[in-house]
Amino acid sequence: MKKEERQAIIAFYYTQNKEIAKKINNEAKKNSIDPFLLIDNIGETRESALNFLKYGMFPHELKLKKQPKRLKKIYTHAEIENLIHDLYKTKRITSMGKDTIEGDNVEIWIDRDVQYIVKVDDLPKLENRPPKVYVSQIKNIYLLMALTQEQQLMNFTKEAKCRFKLSYYAKRRGYTDEQIRKGGKLFEELKRDLFTGAYTTYRIDKVIIEGKEYTAHGIPNFYILFEPKDRKNEWGIQWNKPYDIWLLQILNKEARQYFIKNPKAIEDLYTSDRPYLFLFYMQLSKRKQNNLFTKPLKIGNLLKDMKLPDKILSRPKECFKVLKECLIYYSENYKPTPELESFKIYNDYRKTETLKIPISISEAFKKYEYGDFKDLIKNMGLKDLREAYISFKRPYKKIKKTLNEEERALLARVLKWFKGQITKIPYRDQESLITKYILKLGYDDFKEIFEIEANKYSPNAVEFLTKVLPNKNRAKSEAENKAQIAEMANELFNS
Repeated sequence: MKKEERQAIIAFYYTQNKEIAKKINNEAKKNSIDPFLLIDNIGETRESALNFLKYGMFPHELKLKKQPKRLKKIYTHAEIENLIHDLYKTKRITSMGKDTIEGDNVEIWIDRDVQYIVKVDDLPKLENRPPKVYVSQIKNIYLLMALTQEQQLMNFTKEAKCRFKLSYYAKRRGYTDEQIRKGGKLFEELKRDLFTGAYTTYRIDKVIIEGKEYTAHGIPNFYILFEPKDRKNEWGIQWNKPYDIWLLQILNKEARQYFIKNPKAIEDLYTSDRPYLFLFYMQLSKRKQNNLFTKPLKIGNLLKDMKLPDKILSRPKECFKVLKECLIYYSENYKPTPELESFKIYNDYRKTETLKIPISISEAFKKYEYGDFKDLIKNMGLKDLREAYISFKRPYKKIKKTLNEEERALLARVLKWFKGQITKIPYRDQESLITKYILKLGYDDFKEIFEIEANKYSPNAVEFLTKVLPNKNRAKSEAENKAQIAEMANELFNS
């Protein structure tokens, strides 16, 4: 591409994109030159033009670009979540042998209504073993979505791809520095996860996309994997369609429905060894509401969704043991705020009969035997634990009174932006108000609101402080009040 064409492209974005226009205007003003002369300089080389359009940074700024920060939350698109639930299993898949599909020699594995298909030429990448379609593969997909979001979120031009060192990938999967130094089998298994996502295609009888049912004749592999020749170099992935479209909706905040995951769940090696624990976590994160209680769900259906083997599902006592272990694990881990505080049992979805109080997951609960629960269920008019309904309650988060280091840095950015724009409100009052809003709204939500307002074509600090923040705060308070009132109403009607 010629220099004039590169300059014309940047000039076009300058006239169409308010963020880019603001960025160029500020830099031009700082250097006392015309914005279009600056555009010519940016487009001087292909590298500088690409970097500006991709990262929104001038060459001198790009040198200072830091490693993306780890996100405290991972956002997963509802459509990807549904496919993951359909595709991945907790038990070994059965080999159906080799076949020919559309001229390609393939090997096929099966489990119930899903076929897992790998080209024979690609089998060496999987060490001539079956693809990994268990919990470790779910964690692989979630981690790659997290890395994509971390690397792309602040870029002007967002792309459905990411890069990483294998050692960094291993660290984000929860392995210690010492385990990573030893390497060996650890890296072989992680590579099999990565190659499975790149080389395995799927056939599934029924799949739900955007609320509609389809017969899926061939779901493409999740991504293209770029394996470096030199093991010291970075690996890379490019998401395939339709996953790239769904991920871009997350990155551009256009997804209508999504779920939030805790990165700690990916790093939790204990749940990698006990898949049912991780699948219970997936049920919790999928069912969270603004109200601290989840919607009631039949215990038998919950355990089926966790894909437990029939030998457990057919025995109420074994079902109780698994459920109890899951409840205790997620109440004791993931501190400082555990995933669970208590739960309620109902005899039907309408909650006609219920235990009088939420059952706290305490030391006393740990001593409960199956017989105790069996008697409780009988008193509610049910013969079987699996027929009862359950809802889970998250604990209230304690309101912080001081800012941490990350939040103090955000406060400093906001006050610097205010400088010279707000003159009628004393500096100390500005500082106090912003501190209050950061604590109330939370770091992530406040930062998102601030970035939107500060990057407007005509930002207004006074309006931000006196209208935008109070309105956001009021909306959040109203939502919290509604949730609290709903919870109190539930307590009243069920007591």
